[in-house]
Parts: sequence; C-alpha cells; structure tokens
Amino acid sequence: MSTDVVTEHGTMFSGANHICIVTADLDRAVRRWWDRYSVGPWSVFSYDSSNMQAKVTGRPVDFKMRAALAQLGPAFRLELIQPLDELSPYADTLSRAGGADHVHHVRLDVPDFARARDQLVSLGLPVRLEASFTGGSPEHRFQAMYFDARDDLGLLLEIGQASAGFSMPEPDYVYPR
Repeated sequence: MSTDVVTEHGTMFSGANHICIVTADLDRAVRRWWDRYSVGPWSVFSYDSSNMQAKVTGRPVDFKMRAALAQLGPAFRLELIQPLDELSPYADTLSRAGGADHVHHVRLDVPDFARARDQLVSLGLPVRLEASFTGGSPEHRFQAMYFDARDDLGLLLEIGQASAGFSMPEPDYVYPR
C-alpha cells in the first residue's frame, strides 16, 4: 500500500469541499444552475487587489475575477469563477477550453494545512496558485493553494485554511433573491 497521501498523523485529506467550474459568463452560469437544475441559491463575490493577494506560479499577480458559491448538500459546494482579465490562471484555462465552461479544480479539506502543504510540496507537485482573501473583516483571511496533481490524480488540487474568526464577506448579490 502506498503512503503518498498518508502522513504520520493520519490521512492528508478529510473531505471534499467543492468543485470549481470556470465560465466566461458568471451571471448566465448562475442562472442556468438555478433555473434548469435547482442548484442554489448562489452568493456572488468580486475579487481584485483590494481583497485578494495572489501569486501565480510563484510570481505576484494582480488579477480580477468574480466567483459564485452554492451549497450542494451539508458539506459540499459548487464554485463558479469568471476571470475579468487575462492575468489569472482561470483566463488561461478558459482560453484553452475555447471559452467553454469547464471544471478547473477540486478543493479537498485538510485537517492540517501546513502539514498537507509540506507533504504536497515534498511529492514534487508544482504550486500553480497561492492566494489570500479578505473575509467579513479585514483582519481575518482565507489562504488557498492550488497544486498541479494532474499527472498523479488527474486534477488541479486546492487546499485551504481560514484564520480563526474568518467569515465570508457580504456577497455582491444572491441569486435567486
């Protein structure tokens, strides 16, 4: 049995958090998920350098995006992301997909962010994105990392960690209202 995803303290992953789909039109995608498939409600957020700091493949990059989240069951969500410029990794994959909506990454929960990060780095998985997001109050942040596990697992893998007291900011809007 391989121990690649097992640390000395137990399993690296403790659950599935969300699947992210990149789209060229977030408002259309939100409406489609709700109107056709009854998935929602959707909370829509805007991100830029005022509430997000990011490194793409190790380099600081200021990019803009919109994201929407919908709960799908008690412990799982769908995330939609629309890039608003050509600087993000989302814009890159959208271009490679010919503008079509597509699965971008899967976020798995980890019981220990630092330990999981170190283990994934030790496996030689390239870090594609490191980002920090402001929550409902500026002193509380959410940290996320994308690891390129496509050769091992067939996907781009996200892990994340919220600081104590973190809450989501107020959404730009909720659909349906």
